[in-house]
Amino acid sequence: MHDDTHTETDETRSEGTDRRPGRRRAHRPGSARGAASPPRPPWLYRLVRDRSGQSTTIGVALMLAVATIGVTAVVALGGTALTDTQDSADLQRTEHAMTLLDSRGAMTALGEADSQRVMLSGSGEGSYEVDDDTGWIRVEHVNYTDSNPPPVEILNRSLGSVRYTAGDTVIAYQGGGVWRTQDNGTVMVSPPEFHYRDQTLTMPLVRVAGSGSASGRIAAEVTPTTAGSDANRVYPNETTTYPNGNAYDNPVKNGTVVVTVHSEHYQGWASYFAERTEGDLTVDHAAQTASIELRTLAGAPGAFDMPSVGNSLGVPSVKQQHNVTTFDLSLAPEDKNNNQFQQLHWSLYDQGPNGQQFEIHFASNGRCKSGSFNNDISVSIYYRHNSSAPNEEWETTVDPEDTSQDLLRVDCSDSVPTLEVDLTDDEPMTYGDFSVPSSGSKWHFGSDIGDGDVPEELTFDQHAADPSDDYEEDDGDTEEVGFLVDHYFSRMGPDFDLTVEGGPGNSNNRIDESASSGVLWYDTVDGEEFIQFLHVTENEVRVELNG
Repeated sequence: MHDDTHTETDETRSEGTDRRPGRRRAHRPGSARGAASPPRPPWLYRLVRDRSGQSTTIGVALMLAVATIGVTAVVALGGTALTDTQDSADLQRTEHAMTLLDSRGAMTALGEADSQRVMLSGSGEGSYEVDDDTGWIRVEHVNYTDSNPPPVEILNRSLGSVRYTAGDTVIAYQGGGVWRTQDNGTVMVSPPEFHYRDQTLTMPLVRVAGSGSASGRIAAEVTPTTAGSDANRVYPNETTTYPNGNAYDNPVKNGTVVVTVHSEHYQGWASYFAERTEGDLTVDHAAQTASIELRTLAGAPGAFDMPSVGNSLGVPSVKQQHNVTTFDLSLAPEDKNNNQFQQLHWSLYDQGPNGQQFEIHFASNGRCKSGSFNNDISVSIYYRHNSSAPNEEWETTVDPEDTSQDLLRVDCSDSVPTLEVDLTDDEPMTYGDFSVPSSGSKWHFGSDIGDGDVPEELTFDQHAADPSDDYEEDDGDTEEVGFLVDHYFSRMGPDFDLTVEGGPGNSNNRIDESASSGVLWYDTVDGEEFIQFLHVTENEVRVELNG
C-alpha cells in the first residue's frame, strides 16, 4: 500500500499538480516530459480580441490618410493663395507704373517737359506692347446749320496705346487715361484728357505712336512728336471751315457735338462720360464704342448773333423759376443814314403747343437827328397760354433820350446808330388792351391780339416768385419788364424758340439782323448739359520699350 501511494503521488507531481489547494506548479521549459498546450480562451474573448486588433490598424491608417489629405490641401490652397497675392501685387505695381507713364506722357505731350523715362514693372507671365493703331476717337458736329446737313467730322484719329497683358487682364495707357479690363468689364485707373465744365469741352488729345513689345522689368522712353506751340490745334481754327464757309469758331452754334470712342476699354469710357457729363450717352457693345452727345445752345444762354427774319434763336432748358439774369439786344438799322428806325415794327415771337403764343414787339417812327433820337419807342408784350385762354397784354412807351430809364437807348454818336435794349430792366409796363393796326400785319400775332380781350383781373400765381396779386386793367396796374420776361419765359419753358419777325410781310424790315446781336443768360434745368465752347488739340508722344 505504501508503495502504491508513493507511486501515485510521484505520477501526480509529474503531471505538474500540487497537493496544496489552489496551486498549480508551473511547467519548467526543457522538462524531460515536454510542454502541454495552454487552455483555449473562451470564444467571446477571442472575438473581442480579434476585432480590437483590426480597429487599431484601420484607425491608424485613416489618421495617416486624413493627415496626408490635409497637408496636401494646405499646400495646394496656400500655393494658390500665394500665387493670387503675387499676381494682385504685380497688377497693382503695373497700375502705379502706368499712372506714372500717364502723368509723364501728358507733361511731355503738352510741352511741360522734355523726354521722360518711366520704369515699368511686371512679372514674367505678363508682357508690354506699344501699338499706335488701337482704338480711335471721333468728334462730330451734327446739324451745324438749320438745313440738317450731313455731320462734319471735326476730328477722327487713332488713339494708340501702351498695353500690359497678364492672363485675361489688360492694363492700358490710352487716350491720356489708364484703364484696367478683366472679366468683361473695365474700370478707370486714371482719367483721360477729357474735361467738361461750364459748357466748355476741352480735349487735349494725347495719341501714342510707336511699336514693339517686351516683358519683365523694362523702361519706357517717352518723347514728344508734337508739343506746346507745335501741337495741332483742331478747334477753334480760323483756317478750317464748315462746308457752308463758316470757320471753326466759338461759340459752337446749332445742332449737337458728338464724341465717340472705339476701344477695348469702351465700358470705362462710357462710365467716365456718364460721371462727368449729363449728355446723351450711347453704348454699342457689338462695336465696342461709347458716344456722348452734347447739345449746343444756338447762342443761348450766352452771346448770340441775331437770326435773320423767319429764323429762330433756340432757348432750351429754361429753369422755370424766374431765372433770366441777362437779356440784352443790340439792333442795327437797315437804313443806316436816312430813315434809320422810322416805321420800325420788329418782333421776337414763339408759337408753342396747344395754341400757346408769346411776342415781344418794338415799334418806332424816329431817327437820329442832330445827335439825338427824335421820337419815342414802344415795347409791347403779348401772351396767351392756349387757344381758349384770354390774352395777357402789357405795353410801355419810353423816350430813349430819357436818362432816368435804362430799358431803351439809341446811340446817335456813331456813324451807324444802334438801338440798345435791356429786357431785364425795372421799367414798368401797363396791363391792358393795346392797339394794333386793323390788319394786324405788323405783328406776328396781330389778328389774335386784335380779336381778343384781356380779362379785367389777371393773377400771377404759377411760380414761387409770383406775387399772387391781381392786376386790374381799370386801375392801370403795372409790372416791371424784367419780371414779365422772367414770368413768361418760365411759362413757355423749358424749351422754346424766339423767331424774328420784321414788319408787315417782311417787306418793311428796319433792322439789319446780320449786324445785330444779343446776350441771353438764364439758369438751366438741373441735369441738362450743353456745349458752347469747344477746344480740341492733337498731341502725340512716341513710346519705346527698353529692357
